Amino acid sequence: MSLAAMIDRPPDATELPVALAEATGSREATPVTARFARPTLLLETLLATRLELLSRDHGWPPHTLAQRRAVLMRLWEQRAPGLFEQDGTADSIERCLHAAFAEAAAGRRLEAALQFKRAYYLVCCTASSGSRARLHGGHGGGRIGGNGGRPG
Repeated sequence: MSLAAMIDRPPDATELPVALAEATGSREATPVTARFARPTLLLETLLATRLELLSRDHGWPPHTLAQRRAVLMRLWEQRAPGLFEQDGTADSIERCLHAAFAEAAAGRRLEAALQFKRAYYLVCCTASSGSRARLHGGHGGGRIGGNGGRPG
């Protein structure tokens, strides 16, 4: 573990997911791979980011905040095409992410954690809904459930 990682994280902090752990290493550009598009990696990183923020007695230092923002926003930008685009879900998730980092920058850890939680639930519900639709054969032109997300 690097010295920077030890300084930024308390000793009892939750282990970082792959996306965050890789970002604490080299500052060089990391090649984008297919794994960055998986919703599970985004979910894991959102949860770990929230838990890490809540486990601290104080907010993140500016360099840690910038690194966490860069990782999560990169994962968000590399999301699976079309999965979150229905009914304004992508906009809602993006607003939660921006609000979370704004709250964290202002030192409001609990408010930031709440925004990360909201983003987590939106991603989780949308991804699981998409998985159910694919499992049951509903293709519907890429829309969840084949009926544009409408009930019934």
